Amino acid sequence: MQFAYYIARRYLRSRHRSGFLNRSSVLAIIGITIGVAVLHIVLAVMNGFEAEMRRTFVENMPMVTVHNTAPEGFTGLGALMDTVAEDEDVLGVAPFIRKEAIVTGGSRFGDPRNKGAVIWGIEPDLIDTVQPLSKYLLPAPEILAGLHGGKVPRVILGSDLANNLYAAVGDTVILTTTKGEFKADRIEAESRKSVVIGFFETGMYEFDSQFAYMDIEQTRDFFGYGPEGASLLGVKVKDMMQADLVADRIEEHLPSYHYTSNWMRLNKELFQWIKTEKAVMFLLLGLIILIAGFNIVGILTMMVGERRREIGILMSMGTSRSQILGIFLFNGIYLGMMGVVIGSGVGLLAIAALDKFGFPIPGNVYFLDTIPVLLQWSDFTLVVVLTLFMSVVAGLWPSYEAGRLNPMEIIRYE
Repeated sequence: MQFAYYIARRYLRSRHRSGFLNRSSVLAIIGITIGVAVLHIVLAVMNGFEAEMRRTFVENMPMVTVHNTAPEGFTGLGALMDTVAEDEDVLGVAPFIRKEAIVTGGSRFGDPRNKGAVIWGIEPDLIDTVQPLSKYLLPAPEILAGLHGGKVPRVILGSDLANNLYAAVGDTVILTTTKGEFKADRIEAESRKSVVIGFFETGMYEFDSQFAYMDIEQTRDFFGYGPEGASLLGVKVKDMMQADLVADRIEEHLPSYHYTSNWMRLNKELFQWIKTEKAVMFLLLGLIILIAGFNIVGILTMMVGERRREIGILMSMGTSRSQILGIFLFNGIYLGMMGVVIGSGVGLLAIAALDKFGFPIPGNVYFLDTIPVLLQWSDFTLVVVLTLFMSVVAGLWPSYEAGRLNPMEIIRYE
């Protein structure tokens, strides 16, 4: 094997100037380098987007939600919350009221502006045990405690919702919802004033433009729930990737008119689309490496033709066919390995630079201000292994052709 490796390296060097790889070999290495580097970077970026989306969903909605099919929602929350909290994987439980309403504001700038919103009634003392709402509050996390009390109900608006309503801290907005029995010729509505005490900004437009948070006591009174009423129970679990299993386990201990959902099930199509896009991008960008593989085949084929005389001399001196095959197989592996090493180095440096310095993107289009990156070593290893495998496969046919050469015919005619 040492003999084959020595000859292989000699063949890769220029005939005219020792120490430099010939131009064709350099082009093949550059092709593999670009393909490997681009694959590493793109997969890391897609993994980063997926991780950020998961984090955003989990931090702005409960990991597991317990529902009640009864129109009046939950009653007697204490015993139910204790039952849910008994599961060993549950870290926190909190009641919610989730209702839709029309929010009206901005009248001091002209005509009132109306926007549909999702009103979340929350328990300020428990909400952070289920989702870290405080970290997204503006101007300070302390405004969460300000939802309690006051003659006029208080509300925290999503940043984009507040902008659309021209609402600032201290402004009054009007919440309007339907009331009573719905009839085709008549719709009863109820409106209440609320004072804006702050905002929240998650970076996810769907949340920031639709959500508003109020104290659960005020929400119960507004939407007609009982003293311990709620429409949902939010649950936080130890491992968000096990939320579906914990949800199923919780549901087994609840009455038949209760059921559970989880963030994985609700967003299944979205994350399935991300995985599909990742696979498609891997295949498309893998074509760069495949083209470089064809370059290796061409280089080794030309090398076999140029080195026919040397091959004949080597075989006449006792070199076995397997050693001849090994010479050109080493050539293919060497070219592939050089491309993998350089490409992986470039890819890792680019990923590290994106992680440290960031690359700005429009936050109003994407839910982030910079491109997120997350290096998964499983993806990194897959790219390296497949590229090296392609290099071996690319070298097989030219190596096989070199091993089939007849040394007597080569020496006789060349």
